[in-house]
Amino acid sequence: MRVSVLHGLVFGSFDEDVDDIEDYLGEAVLERIERVLGGRKPVVLGKFTQILPNNWKLYVENTKDSYHASILHTFFTTFELNRLSQKGGIIVNETGGCHVSYSCVDHGGSLDEVQKNAYKDENIRSDSDLSLTDMTLLESFKEYDDDITLQILSVFPNFVLQQIQNSVAVRTVLPKGTDSMHLKWTYIGFEDDTPDQRKARLKLSNLIGPGGYVSMEDGCIGNFVQRGTKGAAEESAVLAMGGYSIETSEDRITEAAIRGFWTEYRGRMGL
Repeated sequence: MRVSVLHGLVFGSFDEDVDDIEDYLGEAVLERIERVLGGRKPVVLGKFTQILPNNWKLYVENTKDSYHASILHTFFTTFELNRLSQKGGIIVNETGGCHVSYSCVDHGGSLDEVQKNAYKDENIRSDSDLSLTDMTLLESFKEYDDDITLQILSVFPNFVLQQIQNSVAVRTVLPKGTDSMHLKWTYIGFEDDTPDQRKARLKLSNLIGPGGYVSMEDGCIGNFVQRGTKGAAEESAVLAMGGYSIETSEDRITEAAIRGFWTEYRGRMGL
């Protein structure tokens, strides 16, 4: 196996002719991995395997779909961790297979009233009156100078690096057939974390995973989609959000990363 180590992450391939990992990722995606992990020694805080009842490609689509996050995930919008009105963008590498989606919680009051009330005014389901008994669950510390509070990064075909507030995790996708997959979660801290920082990471890890306040819905939505498409096998639809291009964007209202994934997949499969 050909192996490369990048900021503590080990990438491997049985293809001796595969590109160097730096070239494969491209400069922009490489910089975003370095942003989260660079200059620090990672420490594994915990890991588990989640079994999902859907094709692996549906989960990969999910990680690249920035639009669903603030509609499907009630917790994100209720506690204003992720809304499309927030500052953010999409990065897609040259081949289309790797991407980064990022956003910033608005701490400075830069949103106008229209932006602040957009979800409520449009009667979007995820605008709710839910609350937390213990708000310390959301307490975080300043870790990055750029103030990005959410970054989801994917490497084709099966790797995700996540930063949600101070919750850092690696996710890897393992197909188990056409309608089942294993999602491997590894939660990460850093050797120089203080006890309070380590505690904050562990508390924020409650946002994700199979029972996470944010990502609980991701565990079932893939199966909903798979069952729905099977029930309408002869039907088709094209929703070209953000056009038809595959390119980096300074907003997240685009499916460029999904189009990039399928372009990469079809090319490698000879379709």
